[in-house]
Amino acid sequence: MSFPKMRLDKVCRITMGQAPSGDSYNFDGNGLALIAGAGDFGKETPEPKKYTTAAGKRSEEGEIILCIRATIGDLNWSDKKYCLGRGVAGLFGHKDKLDQKYLWHWLKNIAPLLKLKGKGATFLQVTKEDICSLEIALPPLAEQRRIASILDQADELRQKRQQAIEKLDQLLQATFIDMFGDPVSNPKGWDVKKLENLTTKIGSGSTPKGGDSAYKDEGISLVRSLNIYDGQFSYKNLAFIDQDQADKLKNVILQANDVLLNITGASVARCCLIPNEVLPARVNQHVSILRVKDNLIPEFLEALLISKPMKLHLLKISGAGATREALTKLQLQELEIIVPPLDIQNEFLLKLKSIKCLIDLNLKQLNELDKLFISRVC
Repeated sequence: MSFPKMRLDKVCRITMGQAPSGDSYNFDGNGLALIAGAGDFGKETPEPKKYTTAAGKRSEEGEIILCIRATIGDLNWSDKKYCLGRGVAGLFGHKDKLDQKYLWHWLKNIAPLLKLKGKGATFLQVTKEDICSLEIALPPLAEQRRIASILDQADELRQKRQQAIEKLDQLLQATFIDMFGDPVSNPKGWDVKKLENLTTKIGSGSTPKGGDSAYKDEGISLVRSLNIYDGQFSYKNLAFIDQDQADKLKNVILQANDVLLNITGASVARCCLIPNEVLPARVNQHVSILRVKDNLIPEFLEALLISKPMKLHLLKISGAGATREALTKLQLQELEIIVPPLDIQNEFLLKLKSIKCLIDLNLKQLNELDKLFISRVC
């Protein structure tokens, strides 16, 4: 069912934050707690670090605090009065028109749209007009409350699904360590070989000329670092290129069972297997292909690379925390990998598949709940 849409400022009070004078700040609890930006956000309510005796813009209890700089779209509930700093805004729906919980769920859903409106050289920021001009679907109040109640329950289920996935990931890590030990210190004394001797290919690609503007609506997949998560491939924002562009990347044609490893940037060392559904595909310069020989099972290498000891080792040699993190081809070639017998690798593979089945089931349920969110508040 579709409902009429209205500009947000017609049904909601929007208060843009304002930075108080610097000499009013204190850490002694004098005045009001200051919410300067998302750095003062907690899970649901603020966790402020400092106070101000010169509060200008203030929130009320029950108001929604929206981050408007850098991490645009993050939300917290105002559980008491706060001073709203320059990096946030306060939103309070008109009680006769807009339910606060309905507004909360709607804001969570349109956060990506709001982020697209951000402008700025140092960091992105949205203006009051950017927020005011958003159009919100407006069912009758009773229906808003009913929808919000459904989404509250769905949100609880989403959190439980996410927690289940995290526990299964931990089980996967524990299973690997139990069977093979620390893959870096190798206390179980497995054979060790350099990665270059265990692979037929280690290599990354490039971005087509023109960057994002060169991507197509369909065609051959171009896998980027944002698609790679530990043990999972994200289809979100998967880019596509045409055959001419793909031909220029013929040295990085992906094959089934290739292991993908992020080699630059903040997501360095994230790793997963390429899903068959993504093929045909290429990779850009931020992702390396690791194609194993017969003495190594791809799923084993994936699990090894995302194990905590190896992850810490990769982050260390990449210079994580430096200006630009990177794993070089030489570092990957020289990387020492434990090589247990294939029958033991296969035994691990059976356990891995059963755990991943449960993870995939929870992910499917999580995606269904996400679709419910979108269908209810759009």
